Amino acid sequence: MKVSIVVPSKGCKYLEYLLWGLREQVVKPYEIVLVLRECDVKAVENLCRRYSLPCIIIEQQSGFFTHALNLGKKEASGDITIFTDDDAIPLSKWVERHVRQHTTYRDIAGVSSRDVYLDLKSMNIKPTPDDEITTKLYRWFIRPWLEQPHPLLKKYKLGVYLTKSLNLAHGPYIPDKICYSLPFRGVNICFNTSYIYDIWFPEHKLLKRAPGNEQYFGLQLVLKGFDTLYIPNNPVLHIMRQSLSRGNRDEICTEFRVMRSLYAGLIARYS
Repeated sequence: MKVSIVVPSKGCKYLEYLLWGLREQVVKPYEIVLVLRECDVKAVENLCRRYSLPCIIIEQQSGFFTHALNLGKKEASGDITIFTDDDAIPLSKWVERHVRQHTTYRDIAGVSSRDVYLDLKSMNIKPTPDDEITTKLYRWFIRPWLEQPHPLLKKYKLGVYLTKSLNLAHGPYIPDKICYSLPFRGVNICFNTSYIYDIWFPEHKLLKRAPGNEQYFGLQLVLKGFDTLYIPNNPVLHIMRQSLSRGNRDEICTEFRVMRSLYAGLIARYS
């Protein structure tokens, strides 16, 4: 299977770590589609040559994060398309495991896995919010009563799902167990390319960060009758830094409202 890896990058500060990790893969990617904004393109080209990586570089002229994802998806031509972030560091069998998962689960349209925080200063692994015991207890004993899944997503209740009010929720199998799940995080999601030819990330003039964009992508697959899985055993290291998703509280609340309206629009259209 040919594997395309799509990576949006703004600033390219951490991109070298990702490219180093991709060079070390046991199964080499067929192509790496880099969608760059506000980056030194020549420096990135030199990195790709130094690491002998098959990079396709697209300079993003306009739009925001999800526009970059769609630009990369449009270019990707492999049998499998993996999306990741520019501040991720994949382990050496990352690509191999994604290929094996799609070989094992042939009828599954998409697979997501987890990320693990890496402190670059100390080179220590740090727990994520999903690993906290209070988070796990809430997901096991409180969320099932308070935040039940939308009727179309009942089988997704153990993983990532949309509630009846179209809010995003994480079920009790996240982050430790295999389950049906909408895509977990965009840093580690993988799809059978033949299933996503007409599936796109949301584009809207008010969406700069587009929280929940990966779940919007996965929801389109579910509404078309396909399934997506969460499988925890193929993590990427995720460099700890100030989150790009942080910003003005009013703007973020507005983006969540926009995303809920887009979820509703999808469900209404497919219904």
